[in-house]
Amino acid sequence: MHFRTLVALACVLTPPAVLAQAARYKVETLAPGVHAVIYDSEIDVEGNTLIVVNDEDVFVVDANAGVTTAKATIDEIRKITSKPVKYVVNTHWHDDHVMGNQAYADAYPGVQFIAHPLTRADVVAHAFANNAYVLDLIEADIIRLSGYLETNTYREGKPLTPELKTRVEAALRNRKEALVDRKVFRAVPPTVDVADAMTLKRGGREIRIRFLGRGNTRGDLVVFLPNERILATGDLVVYPIPYATNVYAEEWVKTLDRLMAMPAATILPGHGPVMKDWSYVRKVQGAIQQTLAAVAAAKKEGLTVAQTTERVQLAELRDSFLNGKELMRAGYEAFFRTSLVRNAWEELDRDVMKAYARLSLERAGDGVFDYGSTRLIVNEKDVVIVNASGTPAEARAAVRAVREFTDKPVRYIVVTASDEVHRRGLGTLREAYPQAEVVGPSADVATIVVTDVMTLHRGARAIRIAKQKDGTLSVALPKGQS
Repeated sequence: MHFRTLVALACVLTPPAVLAQAARYKVETLAPGVHAVIYDSEIDVEGNTLIVVNDEDVFVVDANAGVTTAKATIDEIRKITSKPVKYVVNTHWHDDHVMGNQAYADAYPGVQFIAHPLTRADVVAHAFANNAYVLDLIEADIIRLSGYLETNTYREGKPLTPELKTRVEAALRNRKEALVDRKVFRAVPPTVDVADAMTLKRGGREIRIRFLGRGNTRGDLVVFLPNERILATGDLVVYPIPYATNVYAEEWVKTLDRLMAMPAATILPGHGPVMKDWSYVRKVQGAIQQTLAAVAAAKKEGLTVAQTTERVQLAELRDSFLNGKELMRAGYEAFFRTSLVRNAWEELDRDVMKAYARLSLERAGDGVFDYGSTRLIVNEKDVVIVNASGTPAEARAAVRAVREFTDKPVRYIVVTASDEVHRRGLGTLREAYPQAEVVGPSADVATIVVTDVMTLHRGARAIRIAKQKDGTLSVALPKGQS
């Protein structure tokens, strides 16, 4: 899961009365020499870790959300064995599976980090590049959580019950821990690419690393121990609520078919308890299929993304995941339903996916990218989009591309001219980024009208927007910034 969602839901998913690392997880032996560090996924957003002790070294799957929890896992490894960790697999790019890489690099010089090549790109572009932005989120969340305790009220002025107070206190401790981790953050990206398959022979142990297809992300790897019949799924499987932030809904269904075809007897999900059969995975697959069908019906009626999201509630499906635990409702909405509906809507739109397949991000400078007729200026903490001149389908494809490329929020949309050509995709961008200010040459397209010269200072970058004689706007970056 990426950190933006983690911060937003810290209060509802953080454990009561957590004071020590040992209280946050358990270490479970799955087979001789094979262990799992498992967090209670109903109350803590922290990825599980698989530890495989071989004849001469140790193989690890997933590296936790930061230095603190990664060091706790390393302490557990050292209780089990004095052998060095030789390999760490990052199953996908989400923060809670990769941000602890630096702790392993420090503890075990020479350790190799394995990932899908697209995961490596996403780790660098998302998890690592977003650190400054995430620091702001954490600091804001600390202020928010502290305010709950100071006023003894929760969201919407609700009284802070003893149970909620305990959760808020625990969430605040975790945010402060994350703040320390992020301030000492050092980027340690994957060093070994696995685009399809790799098999490691470590003494008497065989370890298979496989890419089965896109699902939770575009680069999900799974790890299978054939002799022990143990499978680590990464976030292709998450309990009790699946993650669907940037998923590939239709392909996820097929990828889960390939996952369930593996002869596993013990399944370690990315989050949640060890599983001994595929019943929960089938439930997740069925939920995706139900959502796809409901979204297809809404699209047939001509509903927009927003209208479809409002329509496709699937209350019975929701209740089956919540299982009476109302505090998990916010997690279900943010992690699963709304994101899955949005992704499914895009995937089921032929024009959007044609545009998505045809167009690609082309680097135009340092942090500057062109996507068809749209320019993306990626700053330290946010994104500025220049022009909405593509069709609505192309604009939606651009939204999808931005989402895959960075978690940073879009703060400004610059429309360089008021004519129909330059504003065709504006409605789509406004729907996708309701908090963004629209900058333009006239009030009929913009919330900020430029009549002379305007400069957007975004960190170290200055974006100069100037009114031209013909009434259009020019957008320029100082020399050396583009």
